Amino acid sequence: LDWLLTHLNLYYRFIYFRRTSSSMQWSSDGQTQKLLTGTPSTEYKACQTSDSLETGSTKSEPVWSEGTAERARQCLFLVQFMQQMAFAGIIVDSYQVGRLLGVSPAFSGLLVGLFMTGGAVGTSAMTLVLHVMPEAWKELRGILLTCQSMDLIGALLYTMLIHWAVHGAPGAPGAPGTPGMAGISAIALVRFLWGLGSGVTGQLAGVAITKMTPPGELPERMQCLQFWQTLGLGMGPLIVGLAIFADGLPFAPSVGPAKLCAAPATLATFQILVLLTVFQHCPASIQAWQSSNSSGQVSGVTLNPEKQPARVQVLFLCSCFLLCALRGYAVAGAEVGTSLLLETPYGWNRHSIGFLVSGTFLASIPLRSTYLSIRDSFSVVAWIRILSLVAIGGTTLVFSRVTHIVSGGVILVLADAVMFPALYLGEGLTRGLMMQFAKENAIFSVNLSSFLAIVLNNVARTIAPWLSRLNLSAGDDPSEGQNLFAACQLTCCILFLGVFEAGVRHVTPAARPVLVIGLPSLNEAENIEALTKVVDEGCQRYFPQHRCLLVNADCQSSDGTAAIFAQTQTRCEKVSLRTALPAEGKGAALKLVFSCMVEVNAAHGICLDTDLKTMTPEWIRAFSLALQYDFAVPRYLRHRCDGFITNMVVYPSICAVFGYDIRQAIGGDFGFSRRAAEAFLAQTWPAKVKKYGIDIFMTTTVLKRGYSMVEVELPPKIHSPNLPKIKNMLPEVVGILLSQLDCETFHMDLRHLPRIPWHSDKPMTIPEVKVDPAIFVNLAELCFKEHQQCILAHAPAALDLPAALASPTTTMDAATWVQLLHWALTTDTEREAVVRILSCCFFLRSARHCADVQEITNEEAESLVLAQRDALRYVAMKSCG
Repeated sequence: LDWLLTHLNLYYRFIYFRRTSSSMQWSSDGQTQKLLTGTPSTEYKACQTSDSLETGSTKSEPVWSEGTAERARQCLFLVQFMQQMAFAGIIVDSYQVGRLLGVSPAFSGLLVGLFMTGGAVGTSAMTLVLHVMPEAWKELRGILLTCQSMDLIGALLYTMLIHWAVHGAPGAPGAPGTPGMAGISAIALVRFLWGLGSGVTGQLAGVAITKMTPPGELPERMQCLQFWQTLGLGMGPLIVGLAIFADGLPFAPSVGPAKLCAAPATLATFQILVLLTVFQHCPASIQAWQSSNSSGQVSGVTLNPEKQPARVQVLFLCSCFLLCALRGYAVAGAEVGTSLLLETPYGWNRHSIGFLVSGTFLASIPLRSTYLSIRDSFSVVAWIRILSLVAIGGTTLVFSRVTHIVSGGVILVLADAVMFPALYLGEGLTRGLMMQFAKENAIFSVNLSSFLAIVLNNVARTIAPWLSRLNLSAGDDPSEGQNLFAACQLTCCILFLGVFEAGVRHVTPAARPVLVIGLPSLNEAENIEALTKVVDEGCQRYFPQHRCLLVNADCQSSDGTAAIFAQTQTRCEKVSLRTALPAEGKGAALKLVFSCMVEVNAAHGICLDTDLKTMTPEWIRAFSLALQYDFAVPRYLRHRCDGFITNMVVYPSICAVFGYDIRQAIGGDFGFSRRAAEAFLAQTWPAKVKKYGIDIFMTTTVLKRGYSMVEVELPPKIHSPNLPKIKNMLPEVVGILLSQLDCETFHMDLRHLPRIPWHSDKPMTIPEVKVDPAIFVNLAELCFKEHQQCILAHAPAALDLPAALASPTTTMDAATWVQLLHWALTTDTEREAVVRILSCCFFLRSARHCADVQEITNEEAESLVLAQRDALRYVAMKSCG
């Protein structure tokens, strides 16, 4: 179980965000905003590092930590897994137990449901405790150990009673027992008491996970909880089937009563293992998640953003409660009914039924994997509808006319394999949204919402086994009972979709995925309004299924850029953020965008330079086609005298080291997934990353982690010229590039990324750019004078910079530059010295390249860049032998 806990949870849990970045203080700027998780329109006032927060606090109160919360969640997942396994594991034996006791098949179904009845009572008790003592959930370990001990006692007592029923009382060994009404009542009572612990921990799990989880992560965590419950329902029959398989002849046509002790004894053994695991791994106490906001309020996220009328709120939550009940009835009824159909008309033995019923629940594994891989293709609402229709389709396979198409009951198993995972996943999505609403809701608290959802589900699961087997027993012909059972199941699945359409869809705007468009700015007052309007139009046109959030991360502009952005009328929501220091850098601004993206649980983000002059809504369309990838890099048509840092340094280095033909690795305009944003935030941010080094930092981070990438073709980019700031930009970009490429190896193959073509009827023309090569010569001379001592001390022996600067031509050819670039990528020389040497030589090389391309076409100039790229790859290949 410890291995199962570690490996399965690592695969299915979602990556959490460790708040190592600056904490955010949010205040309203007066605009009404509606986000998925509910942040009002906000303005970022200041940054406080975690260090400053710690030094400013003298209290030693317990604080929330992700590590402790994650361990607690894992233990809750494991306990829920075990308790669902205990519920489902007895199903395989329930009919034979009923025959042994001499009761009807309907009572055997009721025996299964009594476990959930006990769960309902346990849930009620825990709800009262949490109502009287709201902080009791923090003592998680003590409650879990108590409940697991109760479950263990229940499993042992149930095993003992079944043993007595089979073999007789201790005073009469070897003689079959005659349980009578007292024995039947005792078995039913123990089964009821066995479920008490399940109810307590079920309510505890719903409340504790909601309390100790950041609001933006709640849907995914509730999904994970639902998956573990489904896994338990599948593993119960499987493990019990294996136990029965090991006890006697596996293919016996009839099962002897002696085997009836195998199922409860096996479950009791697993109960002991779970108890020991919780004792070892569960933290003694946990704390509620709180924002790092110094004001104590939840930063960036509130859970009722729409300010819906009370009637709509009640309708939404009540619909969710009813959906939980319908899902419980459909699944429990189908599981019990299918077991009886396979055993009676089709003559399957119990271990085979255990294996097959288990397999139908374990079908949730591939379905969930499929959902995770393509979930961004549809909205949450669309997913719920799709899954509901899939469940309805699976239920139609239960009718006798369909099951008789293939002999042996195979279609019955197929029906359950389709219906079970679809219902669980659909209800899990709904429950995640419900808990988001309930966390701050004035009508239904977290405690009350979790209680109602669990109780209604348990009541439905209590009724379903009894009613399903009662339906199957109706009529003289077995097909009549089967059709009645199928009709009830179909009605339940149709009601699931109908209730969803009637109630939940009224608040579906909050269920749409969030897209964050980051607009980092510094003194862009002349362009920010026009750019914001174009982005807003593009989002409305090409992201109709998303809730688009325009985030202006301003570096304390002195020209009123942030105010102009806030006053610009848009249909998309807007948030204004501000860096801690004036002119702190583009990287510092984008770090705020990444943090905001994680805070609001956005699935995807886009960042655009705010000095763009040629931005059109079609740029947004191009990025909208790249949502299935973790990172989208631009591929512009650029003038031959533009992009010198890219052409001379970044492009050949990326191709040689990573083996990917990424033409614009520092293009400035990118698309990225939440996973990529979390990867950016998880790393240490040197000062250079907070400035111009951010673009290459993002691209190389994604490459090093092996995330999926795509190139997005874009028209020529016209923006503020980079040449005036190239002196400051170059050492920052080169420094981060060399740092990120440290310990990387060269790749001989050159692979091309998938590319999204640009679609437009308008021809793409590149505006003419004039650059004087003498500018680069002057920069080279200035760089050499500033760092002459360092350059002369560390430059390669073959490089005679003083002679090159004294030469009338004062330039560097491509062959020399390639050798120097290869040296920079492989040397152990102090990195800062390498950056200075490379910067000085870069200006010499750029002067030569600028002079060479003055009188040729852009296409011919591009061939020179490609030749230089291939020359570096050739040198790298020779050095590697």
